[in-house]
Formats: sequence, C-alpha cells, structure tokens
Amino acid sequence: MYKVSFTGYRPSKLGFRGENDPLCLDLKQRLRSNIESLIYSGALQFYSGMALGVDIWCAQAVLELKRLRPEITLTAVIPCPEQDEKWGAADKALYRSILGQCSDVICVSRTYTRDCMFERNRRLVDLCDLLLAVYDGKSGGTQYTVEYAHKKQRKVIVIPPKANDE
Repeated sequence: MYKVSFTGYRPSKLGFRGENDPLCLDLKQRLRSNIESLIYSGALQFYSGMALGVDIWCAQAVLELKRLRPEITLTAVIPCPEQDEKWGAADKALYRSILGQCSDVICVSRTYTRDCMFERNRRLVDLCDLLLAVYDGKSGGTQYTVEYAHKKQRKVIVIPPKANDE
C-alpha cells in the first residue's frame, strides 16, 4: 500500500473555456484513469490540497472510485479554515461536500498567512510516496511542489494539462 498526493493548476492557469470544454473533460478523464491505475497498483491513501481545479477534480475522482473500493481513503490537507472564503457559492458547496466525504481533514494553519499555501504543499509531499502533478513548467505553487517532491525523493508522475503535450 502506498500514499498519493495531488498538485496542479487552478482553472485560470489551464486556459479552458469552463469545465465542459473538451480539453478539460479530457484532462479529468486522464486524471481518473491515472488514479484508477494507481489504485490497482496498490495506492489506497490519497491527499488533496482542495484548491479549485486539479485538486478538486482529483478528489472527486477518488470519491467516485471509493464507491467501488471502500477501503480507499481521501484526506483533505487544507491551508487554513477560510480557504474557500472568496469562492462563489457553487464552488463553496462542492468544496464543503467533498470535505464532508473525506476520511480526515488536516488544517496546516489556524488562520490565513502568507506561507500557509506553501506549508500545505509541503505537507502534501511529506505525507505521500508519490505525487501526481498536472504540470507543464509554469511557475507558481505547482512548480514549487514538484521541485519539493524531487528534493524529498518522492516519485512524481507528471500529467500535461493538454493531451497533445504528452
């Protein structure tokens, strides 16, 4: 059994025209397929930072697959209690629904701080054996997390945001 964490871009960095964009639907399918393969190879514990975009989509895929494999666990690793404070109503509702289905919730900071997002990303890496990353070289939190995973000698699987970039 091994543990998997997720990292990737928020929707604004992906350049999709909404979640029904064929490229977004393709990415979600590739994420689900990769997660399914990881489960078949022994992954049973999953960790999501619960940011909009890739983190949420991976959490949704894990919860779908948990219906078939109830022994799977999903832990939310959130930066602070108010992570969803500035989100729209639909995103907040989805976030809270997923949190309610998690096996555990780890909150790395009691309040928002300048560093709580990076603390969350480091915790995600520290908890896992393998990092599944939607990444194409753009600078930011995802790059930081992938680099930290390499430094910590974690296995990293990189999924390009667009299939034709593979």
